[in-house]
Amino acid sequence: MSQNKLDLIFKAYDVRGVYGETLTLDIAYNIGIAFSKFVEDEKIIVGHDGRTSNLEIFNAVAAGIKSEKKEVYYIGTVPTDVVYSLSGLMNLPGLIITASHNPKEWNGFKFCQSGASPIGIESGLLDIKNFASENHNLPSSFPDTEKEDVITDYMNHLNNIVKAENINSSIKFAIDGGNGAIGSVIKNLANEYNLDYEGMYMDVDGTFPNHPADPSNPDNLVELVECVVSNNYQFGVAFDGDADRAVFSDDKGNIISGSIMTAIIADWLFEKRGDIKVVHNVNVPPSVTNYLANKGINLIRSRVGHSYIKQIMREEDADFGGEHSAHFYLRENFYADSGIVTLLIFLQILSEKKLTPSELISSYNFFPSSGEINFTVNDVEQSIFSVKKSFEKTFDTLDGISYFEENYWFNIRGSNTEPKLRLNAEAEKIEELDNLLNKIRNIIEE
Repeated sequence: MSQNKLDLIFKAYDVRGVYGETLTLDIAYNIGIAFSKFVEDEKIIVGHDGRTSNLEIFNAVAAGIKSEKKEVYYIGTVPTDVVYSLSGLMNLPGLIITASHNPKEWNGFKFCQSGASPIGIESGLLDIKNFASENHNLPSSFPDTEKEDVITDYMNHLNNIVKAENINSSIKFAIDGGNGAIGSVIKNLANEYNLDYEGMYMDVDGTFPNHPADPSNPDNLVELVECVVSNNYQFGVAFDGDADRAVFSDDKGNIISGSIMTAIIADWLFEKRGDIKVVHNVNVPPSVTNYLANKGINLIRSRVGHSYIKQIMREEDADFGGEHSAHFYLRENFYADSGIVTLLIFLQILSEKKLTPSELISSYNFFPSSGEINFTVNDVEQSIFSVKKSFEKTFDTLDGISYFEENYWFNIRGSNTEPKLRLNAEAEKIEELDNLLNKIRNIIEE
């Protein structure tokens, strides 16, 4: 296989997997072979989201796995979290065919070792790419693979984390599924927990006919917020394409940032357990982390990305991990991120505290925050250097550059997939934040 062709799928590394605009059957077949060579286990869990190409891609991946004399444990259309959960429960490696929040034309893969142990750029992804670059002849036909019914095991696993009796079934809320993989399990989840929800775009449809399954874009949350406010629901939640990420709005239509949700869940766990460890990435701002540290919560700072956070959580046996991007990790969920588990925890918090989300959030007086702002640049490193020389103090360089002052903070990172800078900032006052953003914008644009 030519390297250029393979790079079509591996060109777009992010911190969770590899994606590309063109995923052909021969690449998928090679990925199946490569992953089989990378892992030592004789059986591999394989699932996929609802994209229209996924059955063909799955058959090619499965053929590659079987060509290496290994068994495919096929679980069909599922959220990524189901693969992680089964990987933990069965102690087997897992692979899900998904492009997550990316456009409908894209596809890709996320991988994990047995026990849901992470695989990232520095922990095996490049090895898989190297194996996949070997030349193999695509077979003329693919063998059939029987689908396993895993929903009961998955629901039992969720119930071991959040008991159904701990959720008040009178809490009414809205879900925007974005026509993503959450729709494949929502009926079972609703029955298991007696959920009272209004669903929007819950049918799994890989053409994403209503809006992209990307809740990080506020434009994709407009209908959800309108639904919550007009119906006086307690909150809304939007899932991305493979449902490992969940973004929430409160009862007044305010979007709850990933950093605030990190504080909410960390607070709740601290109340229950007393001594906890929380891993957070560099994009969770200091006003949040200072608040948690002042309560006595043990904080561990990480680079952005699931493989880094999961590895640290395993090494430290941390209770919880939170990212500003709205990925949340729990020790009891094999340290994996799950939008579904986050929804259940949030429902339990609201049930116990008997507060509306807006009342809950009002107790957090964090600095005004920019959210993530992206800049397209010609040279990422040069742009970062230009920012560094425009400020007097030393920068923290754990991931990109972070700058700390008493009344403001910012982090700038280069994208793993595009010629872009990603900026997150906060300041004590909105005017200070606006001035800071304008200063950085002018530096980058010059």
